[in-house]
Amino acid sequence: MKNLLLFILLIPSLGFALEVDEKLTARIVKTSESKKTVMLNRGTEDGLVEGDHAKFIVTAGIVARGVVVKVSPTRSVWSVYRLVNADFITNDSVMSIKITPPVKITKDESQALVQEDTPTQVTGDATTLGIPLADGAQDLSAAAADSAVSNTDLKSLEENDAPASIVERNMEVYGFLNLSSLTAKSEDEAGANSVSNSQAFQHIGIGGEFYPRNERAWYSKFSALAEVALMKENSQSYNGSGVTNDITEFSFGANWHPTTLPSVAGEFIPYVHGTVNIGTVQSTLKGGIESSSNGATNGFSIGGGFKFYTLRGFGARMLLDYYVRAEKYKEDDSAVPTAYNKSVAGPRLMFAFSYRF
Repeated sequence: MKNLLLFILLIPSLGFALEVDEKLTARIVKTSESKKTVMLNRGTEDGLVEGDHAKFIVTAGIVARGVVVKVSPTRSVWSVYRLVNADFITNDSVMSIKITPPVKITKDESQALVQEDTPTQVTGDATTLGIPLADGAQDLSAAAADSAVSNTDLKSLEENDAPASIVERNMEVYGFLNLSSLTAKSEDEAGANSVSNSQAFQHIGIGGEFYPRNERAWYSKFSALAEVALMKENSQSYNGSGVTNDITEFSFGANWHPTTLPSVAGEFIPYVHGTVNIGTVQSTLKGGIESSSNGATNGFSIGGGFKFYTLRGFGARMLLDYYVRAEKYKEDDSAVPTAYNKSVAGPRLMFAFSYRF
């Protein structure tokens, strides 16, 4: 009866367990001094269970092999029983883990795994470097797993837990919207003349941002972005004259996240923002004689704000920036074309919602 109850309790975890050869992108949250105990930002929510074995893989190849000895919904503690290249086992390093069959230590080289599983440089003690591992053997014993992770290591890792990361979601799309739809009416005191116009502002935009996945590189706190915005401005003077400006603007720039990596989920991320802008504008004057003019725009913006992301990739951001736009016109309806220069500048407060994938 006891065994049956245990089996029933295990069914949910078995249903979500990862299969052999499945891969996950993971980030090392913390490591012990010996680098034989590591904590990853992956847990039961990603299909990991205690006893899972995996290879730790980077572009250069396999750097370690370990077994899960403790797991929570968003974290897992691994005992590294084979360390090929300790240089890659560092805090915040990102790598792939590939689920493998259980293995055991063997001294019979005829039963060793493929060549990629053996150290490329043989120096020092064989236990430190790792030795050939037999395929299809039984799992490590519970006693061996417990001894591989000291209580001091576990306590150190748990007390210094780091925020969850969405570093694998390094592409982001976001949209911003600022609308006001007003109407204005002007008339003289006698009520003989009455003029109505729209007095509204529309600012609709969409942007994309790219984040580096290598969080050990110097550029890991920078991201590149591109935006396109459509702006429409309508206003009316006291005597009924109205003006409409239709602006299409393209922006290119970068964000810098000085204190917090942009992959952190569940925390506010400060960032510094800068873009250069180019576009087109059409200005139309209404009231009396109607005239219009087409022009080109250029400018820049610089500012800062905060971002916030969930583990599922949904996010929001706030930006306070100083915006500058220069407009250069040439009248279309004038017998003698006249050029005009116009400048727009000032602070803006903007909000946007985003999704990272």
